[in-house]
Amino acid sequence: MKKRTVAGFSMVELLTVICLIVILSTVALGWYGGNNRAAIERVIAQRNAQEIVSMGVCATMGGADFVVPGDKQATAINLIVGVTGQQGMWKDKIFRLTNLQAADLPGALAFVKFDGGLLLYDPAGQQL
Repeated sequence: MKKRTVAGFSMVELLTVICLIVILSTVALGWYGGNNRAAIERVIAQRNAQEIVSMGVCATMGGADFVVPGDKQATAINLIVGVTGQQGMWKDKIFRLTNLQAADLPGALAFVKFDGGLLLYDPAGQQL
């Protein structure tokens, strides 16, 4: 009687190949994510800057006194703490940046500029 052999892979060989694929893909994803980290941080800083400027425009329309001339950091901190509208339909309404912390400001303020006491968004940002 002849012994019949079946061509194929053993379970150990199959698991070894799967483990190698997982290890290589993990290394590749880590490398890919690391290369994009600077771009991701820039986008986050730009979005935070847009939020600061947007809240600043609303607070300005409400007559809130929050701008510290020439000091973007202090002005943004005033918006994080919260300011109260003084006129129109915004009277007694609180304008506050609830999703930002003081630690988020350094990157974001590179994309904010003053123009005549108003906060403006600068998409190019200051080259640091």
